[in-house]
Amino acid sequence: MIGILSIDFDYFINASSQARDMYFPKGSDEIPENKLKSVWEERYLKYPELKKIGVIDDFHFLKKFVKELKIPKENFMKADSHKYIKSIIEKLPEKSQFKIVNIDFHHDYYHYYRGNDYYNCGNWLRRVLEERPDTKVKWIRREDSQIYCLDGIFPFEHTDDIKSVYNEKFDYIFLCKSPEWTPPHLNSKFEELCRTIEQDTILYSNMFSSVS
Repeated sequence: MIGILSIDFDYFINASSQARDMYFPKGSDEIPENKLKSVWEERYLKYPELKKIGVIDDFHFLKKFVKELKIPKENFMKADSHKYIKSIIEKLPEKSQFKIVNIDFHHDYYHYYRGNDYYNCGNWLRRVLEERPDTKVKWIRREDSQIYCLDGIFPFEHTDDIKSVYNEKFDYIFLCKSPEWTPPHLNSKFEELCRTIEQDTILYSNMFSSVS
């Protein structure tokens, strides 16, 4: 079983579901970058308290956890949108079975489809399961994450215990920022997590090369 650790940075933002609905832009991963920047500027002007939002303790837990993983650097990918996880999945043989452990504020099993992109940040998991129905899924969510979709309650394993990652094995790590739902003043925290993963993967790859 191939293990994929999928991380959406929006999970770590210290804001309730209600606060996100109030403060964050309404949109998707198809908002142009220049427009998104101006939208966030407007949100900061309207809600100055937005700048006080930080990250939850799980952020520091995950930093420590990923340091214990031994992932080759070529098996780590970072991106803005979650839809780009398909770049990892497309590398895997069609007959291989894999498990996605998704740390995310949203379940990403939505039906919606917009624009020209068959995959988007909200439906990528549904697309993966349509194409590879043998895929195993575990969603690590926040306590107040929306657990419903058009099918009813999210139909796969889910938990609000991030420490359950210790029960899993991982071969790949995918990390996305989701800039539509990550206030720009937290970009440095996203990069901090990236550096932690990158340093560990480079260290492991160098150790492996020296042994070879």
